[in-house]
Formats: sequence, C-alpha cells, structure tokens
Amino acid sequence: MAKIQIKITLFIAAFLLMHISGIRAQSTRFVEGKVTDAATHGPLSYATVEVHSAKDSAWIAGGITDEQGKFRLKLKGHAPKYRVTVGYMGYKTVEKIYVPGKENSYIEFQLHEDALALNEVVIKGLSPAEKVQRLAYNVSFIETDKLKTTTMDLSDVIDKISGVKIRSTGGVGSEANVTLNGFSGRHVKVFIDGVPMDGMSSAFGLNNIPAGLAKRIEVYKGVVPIELGGDALGGAINIITDNSRRTRLNVSYSFGSFNTHKTNAYAEWTSEKGFYISLNAYQNYSDNDYKVDIDHYTKFGEAGNSVVYENLKVRRFHAKYHNEAAILKVGVVDKPFADRLLFGFTGGYEYKQTQNASNMNWVYGARYTTANTLMPQITYEKRFKVLKGLHVSLNGNYNFGKSYSADTASCNYNWLGERSKPKNAPGELSYTKYRYRDNNGAANFRMALFPADGHSLSLSTTFSTFSRSGKDDTAYKPEYDRPQESVKTVTGLSYKYDYKGIWNTSAFIKNYLNHLEAYLDPEGGSNYRNYSNTAAYWGGGWASTYFWGRHAQLRLSYEYALRLPTSRELFGSGDDIERGNSNLKPESSNNVNFSVTANPVDRADHRLTVDAAFQYREIENYIRRTTNSDNGRATSQNDGGVRNLGTDLGIRYTFRNFFFIGGNFSYVDMRSMTRYVTGTQRESKNYKERIPAIPYMYGNGEAGITVRDLFKKGTLLDIHYMMSYVQDFSYEWNAYNNPDWEVPTQFSHDIFISYNFGKKSEFTLSAECTNIFDARLYDNFKMQKPGRAFAVKFGYSFNK
Repeated sequence: MAKIQIKITLFIAAFLLMHISGIRAQSTRFVEGKVTDAATHGPLSYATVEVHSAKDSAWIAGGITDEQGKFRLKLKGHAPKYRVTVGYMGYKTVEKIYVPGKENSYIEFQLHEDALALNEVVIKGLSPAEKVQRLAYNVSFIETDKLKTTTMDLSDVIDKISGVKIRSTGGVGSEANVTLNGFSGRHVKVFIDGVPMDGMSSAFGLNNIPAGLAKRIEVYKGVVPIELGGDALGGAINIITDNSRRTRLNVSYSFGSFNTHKTNAYAEWTSEKGFYISLNAYQNYSDNDYKVDIDHYTKFGEAGNSVVYENLKVRRFHAKYHNEAAILKVGVVDKPFADRLLFGFTGGYEYKQTQNASNMNWVYGARYTTANTLMPQITYEKRFKVLKGLHVSLNGNYNFGKSYSADTASCNYNWLGERSKPKNAPGELSYTKYRYRDNNGAANFRMALFPADGHSLSLSTTFSTFSRSGKDDTAYKPEYDRPQESVKTVTGLSYKYDYKGIWNTSAFIKNYLNHLEAYLDPEGGSNYRNYSNTAAYWGGGWASTYFWGRHAQLRLSYEYALRLPTSRELFGSGDDIERGNSNLKPESSNNVNFSVTANPVDRADHRLTVDAAFQYREIENYIRRTTNSDNGRATSQNDGGVRNLGTDLGIRYTFRNFFFIGGNFSYVDMRSMTRYVTGTQRESKNYKERIPAIPYMYGNGEAGITVRDLFKKGTLLDIHYMMSYVQDFSYEWNAYNNPDWEVPTQFSHDIFISYNFGKKSEFTLSAECTNIFDARLYDNFKMQKPGRAFAVKFGYSFNK
C-alpha cells in the first residue's frame, strides 16, 4: 500500500511539475525578426531594436541585430500590445505594433535611407546603430557626404580625423603621407574597400582623389582587423565607397586660387534585373604658384655664385600639376550566384613639375615626372545561406601603368627663377631620362562563417606584388637592367565571440611572407649581383570591447605586429628624389591600445560624444625616412628600438540637425630607445630623444550650422568652419639643437559655405576660403604649404 501511495505521489508531482513548466514555457514569449536595407535588401548588422509597452511606453527589452540582420528578444510581462522600434544611423526609424497570440512573432523591417541623416558629417563616437563602432578595435570614422560640396580631396578629409595628420609637400598633387599616433607614411596602410593602395601609381592617390569617391572613411588606430589583411604597424585607413543600389548622377566643377581647376562626374545605373554600370571621372589642375618664404638663396652673378642670406618671399615658378582619371565598373548585383560581381577598369594620367627636393634648400626649374594608370579590377561578394551564413568576398586589381622621370637641364636655378651659366654636365640633380614600369597588383580574399549565435570565424589573405623595370636613355645603369620585384602575402585567421551584444572579443593570428628579387649590391656599393631573399614571420593578438550600460563602451586590444618594407623604401621613388635601401629589415612591434567612448547626453535634440584613447608601442628595427643635406635626396634606414606613448581626446556636441561643434587633440611621445652607438659601448646622443620629423602635439576643431528652407522651401544652407593646430617640432635630432631644423607652431582656419537650391533642382553652389589668415604652414622637412586660397564650386546631382 505504501508503495502505491509513493507511486501516486510521484505521479502527481511529475504531473504538477510538467504543468507548471508548461505554464512557464507558455508564459515565456519572444519577438524575433530581421532588419534589411529596403533598396539593396542586404542585412543591417548592429541595428538597434527596442520593445516598449504600447499602453504606457514602459521599457520591455532591447538589443541589436546580428551579422545577418536578425534579432530575438525576450518579452517581459503580459502586455496586450508591444511597440517594436528599429533604428540605424543614416536610415529612417521604423516602428511596428506587435500583438502576442494574434500575430506571427517574426517581424521583418525594411529601412529606407534618410537623406537628412546622411547629409550630416559626424566623426563618430559610440553609436549602437553603427556596426563599425561596435567592433573591439579602436576605430573612428567620418561620413563624407557634406564634404562633397567642397574642393577637398581624400587626404584633406582624412586630416580632420582624431589622431590623424596628413604630411604633404605642397599644393595640389603633392605627395601625401599619413601620420597616425606618431606612425607616419608607410607605417599606416591605406585601403579602398579592403584592397591595399600600396604601390598604386601616383596618378591615383589620396592627394588627387576627390572626397566624393568615398561614402565614409574608417581609421583603425593600432590593432587592425584581419579583414584588411595588411602589414600595418601603426594603424590602417579604409576608404569605403558607396555600393547602394540606385540610379544617380553627380557633376561638379570648381576653380580657385593659383589657377586651380577641379572637375568630377559620377554616373551610376542599376536595372530592375540587376545589371549595374557606373563611371567616376575626375580632373585636377593647378599652377601651384603660391608664395613661399626663403631664408637664403643663391644669387647668380657675373663673377660666379654667391650665397645671400635674407628673408625673401618668392612665388613658386615650376610646380604645375594636372591629372585625369576615370573609373568604370560593369557587372550584376543581387543574383543567385553573386550579391555583387563587378568588373572595373581605372585609367589615369599625371604630369608633375618638381619645384624642389625633399627640403626647400634645393630648388629645381626643369625637372618633371609623368605617370599613367592602366588598372583592371574585379569585385565579387556573396552571402550564402549554408552553414548559418557563409560570407565570401574577393577584390583584386593590377596596374600596367608606365612612368617617366626627366632631368635634362644644362644649368641650375635659384628661387627667383634665374639660371646659372651652362654646366659641363647636364642635370640639376642627376642627368636622367628614365622610362620605367611600376607594375603592381593587389588582391584580398575574405571568408566569414557564423557556426552559431554569437560565434564567427574569419579568414583573410592579402596578396600584393610589385615589379619595376626600366631604362635610362642617358646612360647604361646596371641596376635598371633587370626587374626589381617584391611579393608580400599576409594571411590572418580570427575567432569572434559576441555575448548578447554586451561584450565581444576577437583573437587572431597572422602570417607574413615576403619575397624580394633585384639586381643590386646588398651593401649599397657598385658590386651588382642577382639578389634574392624570402622570409616568413608570425604575429597575432586579441581585441575586446564591453558596453557599460547604454552610453559607454570600453575597448582593450593587444597585437604583436610586423611591417614589411615597401617597394618604395626598397627600390626608391624612380625619380631619384628618394633612393631605395634593400638592406631594410622588417619592423616589429608590441602594441597595446585602450579607449573609451561615452555619450553622457543622448537625446533626440541633444547629443554629446566623448572619445579618449591611449596607445603604447615597443618597436624594433624602426624604419625612418631621412634627407641628405648635400643634395636633398631622401632615403630610409632602420633606427633600432623606439618607444611610443600616445593619447587622443575627442569631443563633439550636436543639436538636432541644426548645429554641431567639436574638436580633437593628440599627443605623441615617440623616443629612441637605442642606448649605445652601433658596435660601441658609447651612449648615443639620441638616446631617449624624440624621433625627429614627427609632430608630437596637434589637434583640430570644427563647428557648423545647417539652415533649412532659407528663401525657398526645400533649400539647404551649410556653413562649416575648421581649425587645425600643430605644435612646433624638430625634423632633425634635438641633440644637435639647431633652430634652422625646427618647424614652427602653426594654426590654420578654413571656412566652407554651400547652398543647395532644393530637391527638385539639386543644384549646389559652394564657396570656401582656406588658411583664412594667410599663416605660414609647413610640413615634413619644413616644406611650405599654400597660403590663403579661395575657391568656388558648382554642383548638380540627380538621384532616383
């Protein structure tokens, strides 16, 4: 009898347990769905999803979409109706009412771009709606839409981002190198849609590509995700072009000071069946004849040469520049076999007069270079439904272009444009008629797999090749007789785990493979021979981010990184202004990065964003660019150990779509840690001194207002002010204490005004003034940049 009672008791307990579980299971309710772009139908990752009670607007749940644009949120309580709201930066917010039991719990949202939101230019802080901002890497980015009405090129836009400083050698078309937290030039890799720009012809560079080519620009400071795949030591810049599906036409023309003319035309069309074609063509021309201040110059007289020391303001007389380029893309989109399959071709030509060497002590009056770009390219991208979302992409290009460098003058010039008496040997620097091919290619393959919710695996391989072959018509030179070649492959594998959108972390490893072939003397002499070298290296690291509430994000990352010498550092520039050094060793560095992004004020009308970052680097075999005081030539060399401490601070406030103000400040403490002179026990005079030719304190400020419906409904008036500051720095070792080797502190102020005549006409008239107060601006080895300049721009756009 007791056994029967026990069985009955257990049966009743089990029944009650199952019933209670069933009740609890029935009471646990979820809402799930997917968020996509209404135009492209592509998933919108990291869109914000919020659920409120429809009755009293009480907060119920919130989260973000995953890599496939999907979300699943647990509903608390038993409200009869819920209001589900989805938002994404640059898109109109969508809201839907969900009634449990009466409707399917799976809701699909299609978001449309918001023209007003896209028209804002915002250097991003924390925004849960931005996929890039939620990465564990220290990254900032800027939308370029508003800056398209200015005459800025990509280098000008990048120069406004926190922690970034563009180093240029003059006006339009001048060489532009990126400095990022103390790392400059080739330490920072630049990509277009994930494809490295290493070795591309100067006819297609940051200094001459209009800002309108990019939709946004991402800046990774320190640790770089493997998807970019380059051997970046100090960070990377990724220029993202606009691949949204639409029909549009944009045409603009501007003219300004120093006889500067810029033209850009962009046309794009996508058929209903998915056929795609686009053409982006642009042109730049400038005399670059702005005035510069010369401390001393050589006066040519009948009795010979004499050096006269005096302050003299002269106009540059041999600095004309022009380039033309066109980018054609044809292909299909939204097909079963490809989301995007595009074949493209970039053609470009550049003519550039050389006014001076790597510093202004050496002036030229006849040297010039030309270059052309002939570059086919391919883009493939596909998201597969298998394996819970397999994403594959491939981008590649190869440049078949040619270059020419000429130095044939039989006399010398001074800064007044005067000629000396004919010399016995022609050539201002070295007599040359050098015709050469800088053939280079780059390819990036990426694959991402999402085996389970919150988990992802990524594989990336970036391949780049460079080959220079040429002939000097003036004389036989053995180093030109055989091609100089280099091949680099960087492969990375990463794993990422995302815990409910609150915390995510990534771990990765990288393999660097470098192969070099050339006909040269490895010791730098004239004992030429066939030289070949292949080396492989390993690196890796991790990055993690934590979201502290809804208004703060913390990031921490570490990487052991390497940077392989570039083709220009190994083989020179081709025009003899910069000579190569085949003995360069790869740089290696231990990188630690910590950053905080906070939104202490985040309301509909008011938004305040604060960013702060700290970087620490220990570099071995640091590669530094130097100049020769005897002839102005530049070269690169390994400088041993270097320690780098840096910090960035940025702040920005916006009021509705009417007003914004913000600024950023960077401080870099980069010092030599090589204690002893090579081969001796004598302490180096440069030990713990700042690395020369690198700005260590700089910043930017900006403010702007947008006035709508001025004089006519639908019109738009934008006024944008920018300020730039650079603290004085030395371009030679401070131990020498020579005031002539110092670049002074500088402030510059710019203002941009544009007026859009309305949606029906889409005509825009812009005016700008850069360097308003005509300040003396310098860069690199005290190379003077343009003074006050004015420009006017006319634009027309059509979108459908």
